[in-house]
Amino acid sequence: MKRVIIPVLLLLATIFEAVPQEGVDYRAEVSAHGSSGIFAPYYMTANRYGVVANGSGAYARAGAFIRMDSTRRFSYAAGIDLIGRYETSSPVRQYQNGQWTTNYVRPNYFAIQQLYADVKYRAVFLSVGIKERNDESPITDRRYSSGGLVLSGNCRPIPQIEAGFHRFVDIPFTKGWLQIKGNIAYGKFIDDNYLRSHYYYYSSFLTTDVYYHYKSAFFRTNPLQPLVFTIGIEDGVQFGGTKTTYRDGEIVSVEHSPANFKAFLQAFLPGAGDESTSVGDQLYVYGNHVGSIDMALQYNLRDHSYLKLYTQWLYEDGSGMGKLNGWDGLWGLSYHKEGKCLVTDAVIEYLDLTNQSGAIPWEPNDRPGTPVTSRVSGGDDYYNNFFFNGWQHNGFGMGTPMSPSIMYNTDGYLRFLYTRVRGGHFAIGGFFDDEWQYRLMASYRISLGTPFIPARSTYRQGAMLIECSYTPKRLKGWSFCGAVAVDAGNMTGDNVGVSISIVKSGSLFRFKKSDTHK
Repeated sequence: MKRVIIPVLLLLATIFEAVPQEGVDYRAEVSAHGSSGIFAPYYMTANRYGVVANGSGAYARAGAFIRMDSTRRFSYAAGIDLIGRYETSSPVRQYQNGQWTTNYVRPNYFAIQQLYADVKYRAVFLSVGIKERNDESPITDRRYSSGGLVLSGNCRPIPQIEAGFHRFVDIPFTKGWLQIKGNIAYGKFIDDNYLRSHYYYYSSFLTTDVYYHYKSAFFRTNPLQPLVFTIGIEDGVQFGGTKTTYRDGEIVSVEHSPANFKAFLQAFLPGAGDESTSVGDQLYVYGNHVGSIDMALQYNLRDHSYLKLYTQWLYEDGSGMGKLNGWDGLWGLSYHKEGKCLVTDAVIEYLDLTNQSGAIPWEPNDRPGTPVTSRVSGGDDYYNNFFFNGWQHNGFGMGTPMSPSIMYNTDGYLRFLYTRVRGGHFAIGGFFDDEWQYRLMASYRISLGTPFIPARSTYRQGAMLIECSYTPKRLKGWSFCGAVAVDAGNMTGDNVGVSISIVKSGSLFRFKKSDTHK
C-alpha cells in the first residue's frame, strides 16, 4: 500500500504547487469531556469518526486544509489533521500464559486523523490517504441521522485510494432527467495493535492484516423537479488477512487469505474463492461483504426546504439481497431548510435488524455426505463473520452505532454482541439567532443478542443529547460548544456525561484566484 500511496502523494504535491488554489484554511479545537461510565455516553461517541471513546478525557486537534473548488474544471484538495489526547483507561479481561488478567488500555496519545490529497477534473475525482469521507451520503445526514448501515462515519478513517464522481452528473441522452454518482475504493485496516491489546486469546480467533474495499452506485432523477427519486447500492468488503484460532489460550490453527491482484478483483466482482482461500470462502463468496440497497423520495418545497423519505436495506449475502430478511433496514423521514431559523433539520428513524433471514442457516456444503440437499438461508448475524473480527475499525463499528461496537466488550470478545437490534431515533436542530445553534437527539433500542448467541432476556438502552453552540460575530472564527448526554439501560449501561469544546478556524493565507472555469 505504501508503494502506491507515497508516489501518488508526491505527484499530487507537484500538481498543487503548479496550480494554486484559493488558499489554505485551518481549524484548531480543544475539547474536554467527563462521564460517570467507563465509556463516554452514546451520543458523544456515535458518528464522530472515533475521536471520543472512553469515559473522561481531553484532546487538542489542529488541521490545515486546501478546499476543493467545485466551480473549476480542474481542482484539488489536501488536508492534514492531527490529534493529541488523553483519556481514562478501560478494562479488558484477557487470558494469557495460562491465567486470566485484567489489562487497562486507553487510546493512543497521538493520532493522524486525516492526511489526504484529492484531485478532480470536471466531475471525476481521485483521493488518496486518510480522510473523513462520509459527510455526503445521498441518503442519510451524518450530523442528524442515527447512521448509515454500511458506512456511518462512526469509526476512525481507513487509509485508502478512492476514485469516482464527486457529484451527481447527467447521464448522456437523458436530457438531465437521470443522473449518476458512484465511487470505488481500496484500503487497509490499521487497527492490528488495537485488536491484539483487546483480544482475550482464549477460545476464539483473531484476524489481522486485513484489506478493505468499497463501491457504490446511485441514480437520481432531475433534482430541480418537485419530486426527486434516488436509488443505489453500497457494498463494503473485508478481504485478505491472517486468522489465528485459539483454544484455551493455545494456537490451534492459522489461516491465510490472499491479498494478491486476483483477490482485489474478487473483492470487486464477488465470487467463490479458490484453494488459496479459506474453506468458507471456497464454499461461499471470497471476503466479508456488507452492503445495502438504498432508496429515497424527496419533495422539494417552494421555500427551498425539502422532505425526504428514505430507506436502507442491509444485506450480507444473497438472502438479504433478495429481501428474504423481511423489514430489516433503516427507515427514515427528514426535513431540511437552508439558512438560520429555529428548525433547519429534523429526522425521525426506525431501525430493525431482527429478522436476519430467519434464525436457522443450513448449507449442505457445510456437512459433506448429508442426505438433506435443500438450503435454508438465515442467521445473517449482521456485522459478524466467520473469518474477520466484525465490520469495525479500531473498535468502532463502521455501520450503524445503534448496534454497539466491539469496544464495549470489556471481556475482550472481538465480535458484535447485539446484532439483532430494533429501535427508534429522533433529532432536531436549528438556530435561536445568528449566533446560537442547538441540536437535540434521542433514541431507544432493544436487542435480542445475535442469531447464534441469543439473549436470555431483552437488552434495552435509551440515550439523549442536548448540545448548544455559540459563534459570536465579534470574535471572528471562534466557536464554543457545550453538551450534556445521558444513557440509561442494560445494553451499554447507565451514564451521564458533559463536554465542552472551543474551536478557532480561519484562513492561513489566500492565493490569487485564476480564471479557469468549469
